[in-house]
Amino acid sequence: MTQPSPQHALTYSPRSPDLRRRARGFTLLEMLVVVTILGVLVAYAMPTFRKAVEQSGVNMAAANLETIWTAERLYLAQNQMFTGSLTDLQNAGLLDLNFVNALNNSSKFQYAISAPEPASGFSATATRINSGHWSGQLGITESGTLSGLITGKWGEKITPAGQ
Repeated sequence: MTQPSPQHALTYSPRSPDLRRRARGFTLLEMLVVVTILGVLVAYAMPTFRKAVEQSGVNMAAANLETIWTAERLYLAQNQMFTGSLTDLQNAGLLDLNFVNALNNSSKFQYAISAPEPASGFSATATRINSGHWSGQLGITESGTLSGLITGKWGEKITPAGQ
């Protein structure tokens, strides 16, 4: 009987049963554990992410209201009265047409301006729309005071940054 040479005994074939079993990858149980951990992390982070996205939208609405306030102040300087119309502000060259179109086509907020007769003051509002979770309204007056609150159905409260 011939003995295998020591050199032959130390070499491993890639087709060795031990190596084939190791090269298969992850087991189903390992994959289920990883997917479960990822699911828990996503479930934990999602409310925080949703609130951050809504905070961004609220800050944008507040900035839009402040832009309207600035345009109204300039309109007052030119015409000695406020206006209750975005179109009047746009026609006076105080608001860009693209800005007015963006306000009118917003999917998150509906913007409105009201000015009493005679137009000695005004108020502009941004009302939250198209959301099953968030509701509320932001407003600004001729004095530049920004007010309002957006509320979630689970009691979350969002105010514009700096308010």
